[in-house]
Amino acid sequence: MKCWQTRVIGTVTWATLGCGSAVESTPTRDDGTALQADTLDAGSTWNDAGADAGSPKAMDSAEASPPSLLASPVDQAGPFGVGYRTFSTTYSPVGQTSARTLKVHVWYPTTATTGEHPQYVDFFPDTVSLIDAPPSPPVEAAGYPVLVHSHGHMGFAGNSAFLMRSFASHGWVAIAPDHTGNTLLDNVEPRPPALYYLRSLDVSAALDATVTQAATWLGGATLRSDRVVLSGHSFGVHTCWASGGATFVSGPTFDSAQCATCTPAEKAVFAKGVRDPRIVALIPMAGSISRDWFGPTGHTSVTVPVLALSGGADPVGADKQFDTTQGVNLTWVELAGACHQTFGFGCDTFEAALGFRIISTYALAFARTHVLGDTSVTDILEGKVPVSAAVTLKRHL
Repeated sequence: MKCWQTRVIGTVTWATLGCGSAVESTPTRDDGTALQADTLDAGSTWNDAGADAGSPKAMDSAEASPPSLLASPVDQAGPFGVGYRTFSTTYSPVGQTSARTLKVHVWYPTTATTGEHPQYVDFFPDTVSLIDAPPSPPVEAAGYPVLVHSHGHMGFAGNSAFLMRSFASHGWVAIAPDHTGNTLLDNVEPRPPALYYLRSLDVSAALDATVTQAATWLGGATLRSDRVVLSGHSFGVHTCWASGGATFVSGPTFDSAQCATCTPAEKAVFAKGVRDPRIVALIPMAGSISRDWFGPTGHTSVTVPVLALSGGADPVGADKQFDTTQGVNLTWVELAGACHQTFGFGCDTFEAALGFRIISTYALAFARTHVLGDTSVTDILEGKVPVSAAVTLKRHL
């Protein structure tokens, strides 16, 4: 895993997006001064490693909340600071004879401005989020909208923390489990076949547990857990497709190859699938659907919209994924020059802060569209409003 580095690449034209606002040639700070790509503010919601636009505008506790979850532009950090906490949950996954314990990480809106910062896997610092900060009440009476995230192989929940912070700053709750047995600290090799469905069950269990936890530390506030967005990085792309309803392959070849060590109970889970009907939209990043596990037609059972994000310097088969998923409501956004960790910690092929901002802009616009019914961001997702010259956008029509 590369540590992040920053450098300006090319010329990027930003628009103030969402809320029906006018397009501007450059982003601006809160005081209205122009914000250039090479002079971005440090310590922002999106990038704790230095440069990025749109520092979180944490409100004073006496200040009124935004009138709507749609009030803030999607290409800027939201009005809240970011709280963070963790807890453990144990559940009994179908097809297994023993319980499974997960560490669950949660980012949420807060008005706090000071406090202790987390350090993921005791090494990667997050200088923005505040541990156990008091949560801000939901912006709307219906409760907090929810993003759930699945990290990659040998990753960890905070691997894409920039995206979790972005959503939290806009009034969302973001949830990410550490996938036990597949993290940086506890990875098991060879990879057990059951992991290809257990990750989806982890996502569902983490959502269930956070809903329960909300009764205490969120002051009894409601999570809108009936309609959530699932994002995933790298191996988390597989989790997205599986949780979104993709059909696993079956038959003698599967039984003797991918599932050669599966128990009958595990084979039954693969045959049934692991779709979670609460997941209404998918954001797979830096990966593509695995035809070894879903076959040539497994995608056809996915009925929820998909926003696939990829990097031009990361040959993960994103182009083939787009070409072979006709019939799925899929939008593909590729960032020229971006690498695998542009969607995680950033890397030296694409300026990290700009990558984080582009990704967050599209992800939040997509989530607001499919969870909150936001129509002011439609032109972003249809490619009619340019977000960056580095972006190529294609859609299945």
